[in-house]
Amino acid sequence: VIHSYTKDLTGSGNATAGVVIGRNRDMFIPKGETFEGKNWDETLFWDAYYIKGAFLDSDKAFEVISGMKTLELRMLRKCINTRILAEFLDRHPLIDVRCSAVETDPNHGLARELLAYGLPAPLFTISMEQAGISREAFIRFFDSLSPMFNHQVSLGQSNTTILCPALTSHSELDAASLDQAGIHATTIRIAVGDENPRELIGHFVCAARLALDGDVPGFSDMFPSAEEVDELSRSEYLLAHRRVIDSAEPASSFMT
Repeated sequence: VIHSYTKDLTGSGNATAGVVIGRNRDMFIPKGETFEGKNWDETLFWDAYYIKGAFLDSDKAFEVISGMKTLELRMLRKCINTRILAEFLDRHPLIDVRCSAVETDPNHGLARELLAYGLPAPLFTISMEQAGISREAFIRFFDSLSPMFNHQVSLGQSNTTILCPALTSHSELDAASLDQAGIHATTIRIAVGDENPRELIGHFVCAARLALDGDVPGFSDMFPSAEEVDELSRSEYLLAHRRVIDSAEPASSFMT
């Protein structure tokens, strides 16, 4: 198993770290010894860590260990927030949402079958190509989403971060290459944090009203109402926490 500790594990994004998990005989054999035909210098510890210096310093290791203590709480909230945000945006007729949380997504059925509590990963994309938004208006909109939606390339932080591939990571590609990759000029990747989803939605709507309504009249009026947002947030939080409670180990398993 190879996993990035930089993402959700620490939560803060302050530690750049990773981990490799494997069988003991592949990871470490005492110097000068062999085990089942494998020499000590063929293990990951001696061949990679010791020679190349890929050790995690103590401060970053402390941040990783500290982050583990709140991982479950943070991930649950982020995944619920993702359901709320994705569903809210999907109700706008001119926004295309790619997230397993929405019923129209091709991975929705698989997600319900495999993912814990039916919750999606806190990362999804949206596109507003069908709205016919000009490049200038979209850039104004994208810029105005900050600081509530931080502009960052990374993901898995406690705060919600966004990235427009066509303006940043994939800006060197031509139109044909972007289309082949499924990336549009208005594609936004959203890495959801653990903030109040109502605040995130409110900022998104206000940014759209200020930056997009002049280009596409009435665009912001197509979002669900504030009352619908309250009901969506309430129902999703209750549903998710009910599933968590119902799937919890009974007290008897800890008392015998």
